Amino acid sequence: MNVLKKSDSGIWIRELARQTNIPVATVYYYLNKFISDRIVIENAKFGGIEHSQMKIVRLKNEE
Repeated sequence: MNVLKKSDSGIWIRELARQTNIPVATVYYYLNKFISDRIVIENAKFGGIEHSQMKIVRLKNEE
């Protein structure tokens, strides 16, 4: 959660795994199982092209 809070625009799931020193599969499992109501997972976009295999995760705007 600390890494997600620091990244305002979101973070690539693989980078999140690297920074937390947790395997990518475990990070993805935790995101979907335990905190899915607090995050948004989107496809990465580069130059207007959407990449479905690269996922960006960010915290939902809390209002």
